[in-house]
Amino acid sequence: MKLTGKRIGFALLGAAYLISVFLVARRSVEEVTSDRVTIRISQWQLEGGVREAIDAIIHRYEQLNPRVHVVQLAVPGGTTYLPWIQSQMVGGVGPDIVEYSWPWPDTARNFAPITAEVMQPNPYDRGTPLEGLPWRDTFVDGMTSPDNYVQALSQYYGVSMSTGIHRIVYNRQLVRTITGRDTAPRNYREFLALCEEISAYAKAHGLKLAPLANSRTTHISLTSEVIGNTTTRLAARVDFAHRLKLEPLDLAIAYVRGEWSYDSPELVASFQVLKEFGNECTPGFLQLERESALMDFVAGRAAMVVAPSWESSSLLQICPFELGAFRFPTPREDDPVYGKFTQGPFSEGQITTGMPFYLNRHTAHRAEALDFLRFLGSYEGSTIFTRVSSWLPVVVGVKPSDFSAQFAIQADGYNWYGGFLAPSNHGDCQNFWLSELYTLWGSGGSADKFRRALREGMGVPIRDGLRRDVMAGLENVRREDGAAAAAMELAPPASRPEVLRLVTIGNETNLYQARDVLTLAPPMR
Repeated sequence: MKLTGKRIGFALLGAAYLISVFLVARRSVEEVTSDRVTIRISQWQLEGGVREAIDAIIHRYEQLNPRVHVVQLAVPGGTTYLPWIQSQMVGGVGPDIVEYSWPWPDTARNFAPITAEVMQPNPYDRGTPLEGLPWRDTFVDGMTSPDNYVQALSQYYGVSMSTGIHRIVYNRQLVRTITGRDTAPRNYREFLALCEEISAYAKAHGLKLAPLANSRTTHISLTSEVIGNTTTRLAARVDFAHRLKLEPLDLAIAYVRGEWSYDSPELVASFQVLKEFGNECTPGFLQLERESALMDFVAGRAAMVVAPSWESSSLLQICPFELGAFRFPTPREDDPVYGKFTQGPFSEGQITTGMPFYLNRHTAHRAEALDFLRFLGSYEGSTIFTRVSSWLPVVVGVKPSDFSAQFAIQADGYNWYGGFLAPSNHGDCQNFWLSELYTLWGSGGSADKFRRALREGMGVPIRDGLRRDVMAGLENVRREDGAAAAAMELAPPASRPEVLRLVTIGNETNLYQARDVLTLAPPMR
């Protein structure tokens, strides 16, 4: 018989099929004849060091528990991970432990709460400084982050692995070559001076070198920080309740009442700081994706880059030079231009944790999966994860690596969480200011043009948001009225209350505030 390409192809296909059947059958036989339990854990963090850190935790866990075999499934995030998890769960073949996020659908349907377990000590913390503490209290945030305690369900679900914040990462070697030193700038003026030296060096040597690589997405957290830190005195004036916190609804109501505006001196100053900051960034960064900014930095076309801690571990692996990191030094009280508007130190806010793992409600190996989850969230597990990944730890007492320590959240100081750029419970305000950034950082842009754009256009989405709050509030009150009336009618006559017991006091307060301000406030100018 003459061998043709088609016949060879069919033969290879048949051989591959037979081999796959053999491998599946052998695995099935092994599972039947062995008492070793296999559990699977899925996650989407493909940044440098994370998969290796999970593997190191698995290796140590299997040493302690040889009867359990743990398989890591690293699946790309973005638009891939969630549909993959949903299809796995619907098909009844979901991993035993799943990295998940509380806003995603079907949390209660697919995952088991661990409320009872987090109230008890973690057995893997025996012999550590955390021995005897409730598992919940061994985390730096007390498991209060939304991904851990799902408020809508009043249950604990997630065990987080890390926390994070953005920093400016810089090329120590390049900065040393240009300036003769490799230390981070200590204040805003030193930062501007460093950028000026980098630009002068690039011009003198004919280099395509920007002081700071940035992108249309990575600037957002830093932009919000600049606004928040430069408007502390304005926030203190608007915070008439003295809660040291301004909710979006608070700011919206205060704006409509005329208690602040985009002509407020603190905001005018903050826009100028943003303009100066943008002048040092890669030209056209508003059109660039974060990957472009990272490539510019790695390739030596930028001396610094805005990067979150969870991406910086990848930079450690791919950059052929030593890295340093520092928090953007926003102007303080001693700044000769902006000092009169600020009041520090500036807090980066409440510590929140991320990379949470949830327990599959339908796992056939709940005891083993829960036990591994405990080890993940233990003192030893967090130590392994932090050492290998260079991410920040979330378990009390675990020390960060020398590199990740530069990303440690600075929680002390002032922070009103004042979102003056997005004063609304809805996304329209944020979409608006993002769409107007070209008036600040585009060709011919200026702080004054940006301020005028916000002053002339922000009032509409703010008022639209308040109207939606009123409509939603009325509907919520109607639903609560019906539920309260039904509860009263169903109660035994002897214990039936004379007054409807409502639980929406906060909702009604917001409703009446929003309605009154729309009714009584002066019209937009």
